[in-house]
Amino acid sequence: MLPVTLATSGSLRSSRTDFQAAFAWLTPANVATRNEMERRALMSWLAAFILALVGVALLHVWLRLKVSDLGYHLSATRQVIEKLEAEGHELDVEVARLEAPEYLDAVARQRLGMVRHDRTQEAVLR
Repeated sequence: MLPVTLATSGSLRSSRTDFQAAFAWLTPANVATRNEMERRALMSWLAAFILALVGVALLHVWLRLKVSDLGYHLSATRQVIEKLEAEGHELDVEVARLEAPEYLDAVARQRLGMVRHDRTQEAVLR
């Protein structure tokens, strides 16, 4: 009885491949063609898988770049919105100042030369 390691030694495997290579001319042509076709089919499936993997990787990179670009646009838009809100608040304050009765009275006296009327200048219309 042979030990297990001896039965599966590398020298036996290499002699088997040598034997197959030496008598390859004995194998029928259709068997060799079938093996070649299977190898080509496997290679084409492998190429298709690698191509799909590269496509997915490119799509992932493109999406990440698009997300970054949209993030920059969103940040710029937020800054514009904050600036416009501050400007709107300043304009509201300016409108309130210009509509104040004290300001209108001062403008009427200084620019237009108007004065307050006396009670004697009032006329009642009926």
